[in-house]
Formats: sequence, structure tokens, C-alpha cells
Amino acid sequence: MNPLSTLHPARMARLSALAAALLASACGGSDTNTAEPPAPAPAPIPGNATTPAPAPQPGSPPVAPSPTSPSAPAPAPFPTPSPTPAPSPAPAPTSPAWTVVSVNTTLAPLPIASDLTPNPGRGYHRWRANPAAVPLGDSAPPLAAFQRYRWNELEGATPGQYTLSSLVAARDAARAAGQQFAFRLQAMRGYGTETLDVPTYLYGAGTARPECTAPNPACVWAAPMPTTVPPTPPTLVPNWNHPYVLARMQALLQAVAAALGDTSDLAWIDVGLYGQYGEWAQSSTNVVYTPAVQAQGIEAATNATKRSIAQMHFYVFPHAQHAMFIPYSNLDALQYGLFQQTTTTLPVGLRWDCLAQAGYMNQWTNRPADWALIADRWKTAPWVAEFCPFGPGSAQTNAATALQQVRDFHVSTVGNGNLNAPWASFSASEQADLAAVGREAGYRFALGPVSVTALSATTVQLQLRVDNTGNAPLYAPWQLQAQLRNASGQVMDQQVLLSAAQARGVLPGQPAQISTPWTPPSLPAGDYTVHLAWVRQPTLAALPQTLRWNMAGIEADGSARLVTLRR
Repeated sequence: MNPLSTLHPARMARLSALAAALLASACGGSDTNTAEPPAPAPAPIPGNATTPAPAPQPGSPPVAPSPTSPSAPAPAPFPTPSPTPAPSPAPAPTSPAWTVVSVNTTLAPLPIASDLTPNPGRGYHRWRANPAAVPLGDSAPPLAAFQRYRWNELEGATPGQYTLSSLVAARDAARAAGQQFAFRLQAMRGYGTETLDVPTYLYGAGTARPECTAPNPACVWAAPMPTTVPPTPPTLVPNWNHPYVLARMQALLQAVAAALGDTSDLAWIDVGLYGQYGEWAQSSTNVVYTPAVQAQGIEAATNATKRSIAQMHFYVFPHAQHAMFIPYSNLDALQYGLFQQTTTTLPVGLRWDCLAQAGYMNQWTNRPADWALIADRWKTAPWVAEFCPFGPGSAQTNAATALQQVRDFHVSTVGNGNLNAPWASFSASEQADLAAVGREAGYRFALGPVSVTALSATTVQLQLRVDNTGNAPLYAPWQLQAQLRNASGQVMDQQVLLSAAQARGVLPGQPAQISTPWTPPSLPAGDYTVHLAWVRQPTLAALPQTLRWNMAGIEADGSARLVTLRR
């Protein structure tokens, strides 16, 4: 039934009139400025997607719809004025771009013939307490100080009674002078002096410990010298294989380590104690192990003993740079120390105690297979050397030979002492060669072509080449950083360009090519300078160090200032 058919005729007439009016309005038949709102949209059918109705315009609150007949069409709304759009927010201000405003044109590699740049781990080091053989002005200031100590200087007549103040004082004096300290311990020195260089508890009637007296073998014995006129006193030689001697050697090393405390800034430690002057060589002419001597339990040092002496150094100082002496007779111990032991954290280096003697290295180079074992050791660990004593005009041992050996065998540092004559007595050519030894030993870093360009408003591109113009690499843990510094010199940002491992890999003739983007942090507007600086990682707490570029135009702190950037 039609629901409208039940209405009163009068009401029916009124509804019909209203419907007609609404229809006219929908067809545009009304000129009123008030528009009726549209009828609400029908609810969506469950299960069907529908587009939501648009939200009301801001500033036009919704108006309740007028009731309409279910069969009447929905009236179209009168167009309402569009609201004035809100202004778009202003864009955030952009940071000023980096621009290169000036380039340092004073940087240039120093010629090796005049380069006196002081740097750690290279060149001449101070040799004991002696005056420098090559004076300053002809050599750079030494940045390492070496000293050697007799066993009985450090331990008295009672086992464990140590007097280590002189050694600690020498280390402290080196630190105060800006130098790293290096040392060696020795149990005997020269021949034919009957001088005891070990504590008296190891030797002597009434003073030797029971471990060193019958029925035990002696801890020290008197080796008779070859027959001479007049007779020469014997040489007092430790019984190297004696267990008690070896135990007391290790105790001495442990006492030294305890007295030094922080050993992170040591330049190196000679693996010493064995042989004349602790240099791992003993004359077979002056020390003869006859059957009668052997019958007393005294024999030449065995390979096992030599390994034991080396290992006690490594065990007590596992993180130090060690250097082992290179006489070929120590081949077994060298194989152990360089390739077999796993105690040390740094590769063990080599120690040359007779630089300048012609043919000294023939003991190795004439044995190619054995020489191949150590020929490239310089690429990972340093050669440390001291002169065989010589004076002016010597044909066999001389300055020219020393210089050539430094070049040929990639020696990093040489003791500036142990010559037989004062500097003034050498000829001009000999002086020139001696001075060149200090300039040429070790690494030398310079920059090849460098460019700094702006890639974008926030990023610059660094392109450079690092050359090693020396004869050996860098062995200590230094990294190369690009640093952005403000006007007061404060480092505002840095980027590592070469890690310590990468820096050690920059060998002579094998430059490092670097090309890297760098995005510094947002900084206040102003001028900033880009520096290339070598930074030791970790730093040495007790000994600040600087590694300088071997270049003209570097800064006081050793860095190379490349460009000024403006932001």
C-alpha cells in the first residue's frame, strides 16, 4: 500500500505543493541565495567498498538536512565560495655551501740532501751517553735514546736485590727530552779482562749460591785466552745452559718490567743477555769449550737455550718492539723469534751491531735460501743498527759502506756514536756520508698531487697521493687524518684517510692513492682550513709525539695545510 494514500486530503495537497517547489528549486527555478544542504549519502552496503564523503569545508559548519520524500531526488547544493587558501610555509633556510677560497701553494717535498726533519722511529738515535758522533746541524735531533746495562749493575750480591733506579732515570730523562727509550741487558762484555758482569751470587768462592757450586756445574767459568806474551787474564763467561742462570735472567727481566711500569713508549728492546755485550755472538777463538770444560757441565749455548733467552724477553714484554741480533749462527733462534713464536703482538725486528763493515752481510747473502727468510723482514719490522767502530780513512769499515748498507738493507735507525775518532777528523766526503746515513734511514712522507673540490653544498672531495720517499716503512701505529680546523686551530671534524695498518703498508716507491668524499657537520658560517695530520693511535700517555711531513711549508704541528674553505 502506498503510505501517502492514507493521509488526509488537505495534508496530501500541502505535501504535493511542497514537492513541486522542491523540484523547481532543483531545476534552478529559485533565485534565493540560501541553498539547501544535500541529503545525507546512503549508508554503504555491507561488504562493498565506498569512497568516504568529503569532510566539511573549514569555516562552513554543517547544516542539518531538511526532510525529503524518500522518492524525491537529492537537491544539488548551491556553490559556496572557496575559502582563501592558507599561505604555504616558507622554505627552511639552507646552510651556506662550502667553497674553496684559497690554496696553500707553499707545500713542496724536501730534497733528501738537506732534509733534517725530526721524526720518531727513524734516522739517528742517541747511542748511550756518548756525545753525538754526527753533530746537530748535520743530523736531525734524535727522538730515541739507547742504553745498555750490565747484569750486576741492576742486581746485587743477593738474588732479588735489585737497583734499577739508573735504568728508570734514563727512561725518564729520555721522556723529558721528547725521546723514546731503548735498552739491552748484557751478561758479559770484552775478552781477557777477568771482569765479572753478573752478580757475585753466581760466581766466586764463598759468594756463589749452592746452585752454582759442586756437585752442580758452575754458573760462570773462566775461559783462558789464547797464549799471549805477557799472559792475558781469562774471560769470565756465564754457563749459558745452566737452569739457575736462565731462571735468574728471567727474574731480572721481570724486575725491569715492574720498575718501568708503562712500557708503551719504549722504542724497542734488544733481545740481549747472551754473548759478548749481549749481542748474540761469542768468539770461538777466545772462548773454547774443550772436552775438559764440557766434562764440568759447561758447553756452548744450545739452540734450546737461545730460544729460551729470546722467549723470556717476549714473555716479559709481549707488547714491545723487539729486535734480534743477526749473526748467522743464530739462524735457529731467528726462525723461532721471527716466524714461530706467538707471544709478541708486534713483528720482531732485526739488530745489526756492525754497520759499516764491508761484507758483513755476506754471511746471509751468500746463503740465498736462508737469506730469503729475512730479506723482506724490513717491510713489517725495523732494522736497528750501530756502527762497527772506525776512524777516518779506513778501507774495510767506513762511512761510505755504512750509507750503502742503510740503502741496501732498508735500515730505519742507527746509533749516533761508537766511532773511533771525533767528527772534525773525518774528511768532507766521510762527513757527508755520515750525515746522509741519518737523513736516509727510515721512512719519509710527502704529498703528491692534491685537490679539494666541492661536490655539493655539504660535501667536499679529497684527492691526494701519499709518497714514501725514504727507504723503509712506518712501523708504529699512526693514522692519517683529514682535519677541519676553525680560525683558532680547533679540530671541528676529522676523517681517517689511512688506518694504521694502511699507513704501515705505504712502502718506498708504492704510494697510496686516496679519493674520498667528506661531509663535515653543519658549522657556523666562516673560514675553516683543511689539514692532513698524522695522529698516533693510541696516543702515548707519557710521551707526546709529532710525525711531520718531509715537506717545506708544513705547520708547526707537522701537519700540511691544504686549503681554506668558507661556509
